[in-house]
Amino acid sequence: MSKSRRLFFALVPDQAIREQIECVQKSLAGSGRAAKPHQFHATLAFLGMQQPEVIPAIQAVAEGLSFKPCRLCMDRIGQFRRAGVLWLGIHEVPGALEAFQNSLVSALLDAGIGYDQKPWEFHITLYRKMRKRPVIMDPVAIEWQVNGFELIESVSVGSGVEYRSIGHW
Repeated sequence: MSKSRRLFFALVPDQAIREQIECVQKSLAGSGRAAKPHQFHATLAFLGMQQPEVIPAIQAVAEGLSFKPCRLCMDRIGQFRRAGVLWLGIHEVPGALEAFQNSLVSALLDAGIGYDQKPWEFHITLYRKMRKRPVIMDPVAIEWQVNGFELIESVSVGSGVEYRSIGHW
């Protein structure tokens, strides 16, 4: 039996956007564990552990979708208190992105591919294991032109996890 792989679909910012996000992250001086800038992403659908033989079907789902490029303005800092996550998000999800995320999860369901069905909220993790939210936060507004999405594998390594792209559309 093949070893299962931990997968998710995500929007992945380019280097220039990652640098802007990192500036926001550093300005917050969070007390938790900082996310690594090269791992910044916004999850569209978390697929969890999947058998390698299912990957072609997952890729076929992605290939069957049409992604309409859109512009985001990341202008919101939030926290998932129970999880201890401080994140960067958006006040208003563009209609095209919301429609795409809905079509992605519908296509996964139609293909019989399991995914985490918690309600989706656009966010990029800045800190994990935060005990309290930073007191002073400057206004933020990072413009991001999103032109595609990726299938990412999360691989355990000695120092944590590494994200590897296994498809881009």
